[in-house]
Amino acid sequence: MKINVEETSSVERKLNVEIPWDQVKEEIDRALVQIQKRADLKGFRKGKAPMEMVRQVFAEDARQEAVNNLVSVATRKALDENNLDPLGNPYLTDVKSEDEEPLIFEAMVELMPEFELADYEGLKLEKPVSKVTEKEVSHFIDSMRERRAEAVPVFEDRTLKGDDVAEIDFKGSRGGEPVAGMDVSNYIVRLGRSELLPGFEEQIVGMKPDQNRTFDLPFPEEFPNQELAGQTVSFEVTLKQIKELKLPDLDDEFAKSVSEHETVKDLTDMIRQDLEKLREEESEKALKGNLSAKLVEDNQFDVPPSLVDSELRYLIQEYGENLVRSGMPSEKVKDVILEHEDHMKTTAADHVRLVYVINNIADAEKIQATREQVEDLIREAALRTGKDFDDLQKKYTEDGTIRDVAFGIVREEVFKLLIGKADIKEVKVKPEGETESKKDKVKPKKKAAKKKKS
Repeated sequence: MKINVEETSSVERKLNVEIPWDQVKEEIDRALVQIQKRADLKGFRKGKAPMEMVRQVFAEDARQEAVNNLVSVATRKALDENNLDPLGNPYLTDVKSEDEEPLIFEAMVELMPEFELADYEGLKLEKPVSKVTEKEVSHFIDSMRERRAEAVPVFEDRTLKGDDVAEIDFKGSRGGEPVAGMDVSNYIVRLGRSELLPGFEEQIVGMKPDQNRTFDLPFPEEFPNQELAGQTVSFEVTLKQIKELKLPDLDDEFAKSVSEHETVKDLTDMIRQDLEKLREEESEKALKGNLSAKLVEDNQFDVPPSLVDSELRYLIQEYGENLVRSGMPSEKVKDVILEHEDHMKTTAADHVRLVYVINNIADAEKIQATREQVEDLIREAALRTGKDFDDLQKKYTEDGTIRDVAFGIVREEVFKLLIGKADIKEVKVKPEGETESKKDKVKPKKKAAKKKKS
């Protein structure tokens, strides 16, 4: 038996193996003996058929069984002799098996990455921050009032404005033929919300009740209904009624009706606190994202292709489902995914790389997920989904989800440790509706922690 091991990357080895014909023949004969014992051929009792007949009927089965056995033994021998600890099972890339010829095969073996962990103390990180403005608080309160607004008919003689509520009838046709589903009566639309086809609102603004208007509009190329995508439709619209939104007064009675608070001041304070909490959560999430990117940037090493492929499949599935939910026609989803496939493959490799970095840091710092922590998270999931805790724990154990739960705990503990030792610079982000001053751009948060003595 000849075995040659070729290093194709730091995490891959190609095994080139050649097994002499006499050894292959011996294994085929051994396989035929086993097949003969269980063969059930017409005219013979089970296991009593002549060997020559068994050979004629089961020759290919015996060869395949022999090849499988020899490949398994040879692969194990190659791994042991070269001190290789494979990640998963080796997979064949080429097999040549002919009578009177040696068995020749190639197999790829993936290995765990080996890398020197970069220094992870005192990392320089940026944390985007922004203050909640009074304008944002007022805007949130106004949205609450709008949700409870009453649409009041307008009786004065005026035209439809861009912030009105319109009750309309409309029909759509193409080439003189009615378009299915576009003969609608008493349709209520709030203008200024982009609820209709782009350009539709602009066409009906300025109309008066009982007035008719006809116009043509093109449907976007990405419109979900492929029969209408990119097509121009003629619309006939009748404005039946104009309504105005009457907002409830912003007083203590309103505060009581929408919350447990007694006054507008208390309601406003609660909203401000909630927005500040949400803003801080977003800021922390962005900081962790920057930390992840820094860890990947500082630790560049090869990762097993099979793990990258698995992560890539997940990213593609998730991206495709998001595109479909956003209204993109399924026919176009594949093209968009192909456009972004290279970027997603890089992202997938970075995700795999980050997992190894986090696990190595956790090992160095002796960070582990405890049984109690894992069970607490499963219990939360059970309560959230209305499932039995024991059943969900069993399912997580069987499908491997429990490993993801444990890793999530470890990751958060590692991030907490590294952020606590990081040199963080706060970068002020321009709040909505406000301009950013130069003096607000950066602000040092803390100095780097002292490096751990080696």
